[in-house]
Amino acid sequence: MENNNEVILKVDDLCQYFKLGPGIENKAVNHVSFDIKKGEVFGLVGESGCGKTTTGRSIIKLYDITGGSVYFKGERICAGTRSYKDAIKAAREEASAKIKALTASLKEDPSKETEVKAEIEKIRQELKEEIDKQKELIKSARFDHKNCDKLHAKKLLDELQSEYEPKIVAETDENAKAELEKEYKEKCRLAKKEKFITKIQMIFQDPIASLNPRMTVKEIISEGLVVRGIKDKAYIEEQVYKMLDLVGLVPEHAGRYPHEFSGGQRQRIGIARCIIMNPELIIADEPISALDVSIQAQVINLLNDLRETLGLTILFIAHDLSVVKYFSDRIGVMYFGNLVELATSDELFAHPLHPYTRSLLSAIPLPDPIYEKQRKRIVYNPLADHDYSAQAPTLQEVAPGHFVMCNDEELARYRAEIAE
Repeated sequence: MENNNEVILKVDDLCQYFKLGPGIENKAVNHVSFDIKKGEVFGLVGESGCGKTTTGRSIIKLYDITGGSVYFKGERICAGTRSYKDAIKAAREEASAKIKALTASLKEDPSKETEVKAEIEKIRQELKEEIDKQKELIKSARFDHKNCDKLHAKKLLDELQSEYEPKIVAETDENAKAELEKEYKEKCRLAKKEKFITKIQMIFQDPIASLNPRMTVKEIISEGLVVRGIKDKAYIEEQVYKMLDLVGLVPEHAGRYPHEFSGGQRQRIGIARCIIMNPELIIADEPISALDVSIQAQVINLLNDLRETLGLTILFIAHDLSVVKYFSDRIGVMYFGNLVELATSDELFAHPLHPYTRSLLSAIPLPDPIYEKQRKRIVYNPLADHDYSAQAPTLQEVAPGHFVMCNDEELARYRAEIAE
């Protein structure tokens, strides 16, 4: 599919921390930022435990994020408050240090009492303004996080009203008018239950654990439509059969239970459950890691076909770098909750810059015994590979569209490497 420049998903400074005990936190996702353009496949790779799945689950609101924001189609759907609270704490500490220094200077020179008091008052006023500003941001973040679905439903209702009311007023035939009113009422009922987040769907890693063993395939696939409020059984059945056909299954499978299928077939059921909601973005959380190699190719080809047919945008989370290179337009590399490198698929494989990315690429096996005998694994040791004692790293653009987590010294070195 040809990509455009419309950003459908923007992740801005996403933080997801989990409490492990009093004062102890696991920073599963730490200040991660990226965006996904409409129609593209964005790959997210890294070792187990690096935060890939947590990032996907946070985007789809399975977790309430700790900090940062997630924007979908320009609307903020997730918002955390940690950064604003940290800003208040930092402002208080800074103001306290300044006041303490001024008070100490007053003891040394009592003649400056008037100037010092004026300066202290000014600091306190600035602190109050900063705290008020951050509190407003906290209030806005909480409102957006809680009410994005209500605002979306209201927008849909307003659109329906502007579409149907002129038609109903202009209609002269009583039967046709009654039919229009009935249709309008039904669409309003569904719009009230519409959630913005349903435009994002997730394919889970384990095709066994993600399917309810007590529900038939038809019940599993149609559950989203039922929750949405659709009551027309004929329509639901038609959509279920249509989805089964799209994912390569047959209508006879609708009455069976998950245990009657192979792993690849179960994953197809999970994909059907996902696309029946007509999503615009799919988060595919390692959808092939639990499958045989031959079945992996089938599922990837299926996702490719669905991407073309339905115009989907995909966040593809995986371990297999060869598959990610084949399937993804851009790739983000995660390590210990941080996004350490981001580039197009071809650029990342041609010019890997971050030591961890090079370590990952060196682990890719090739079906060539001679090459495999000579292949050397690159071991990534953060303490040996980086010196961040003088300056902490940030995600910086080394080349157009190629971002690396580095400090200024490393940035100059990486740019020199690309220029060679």
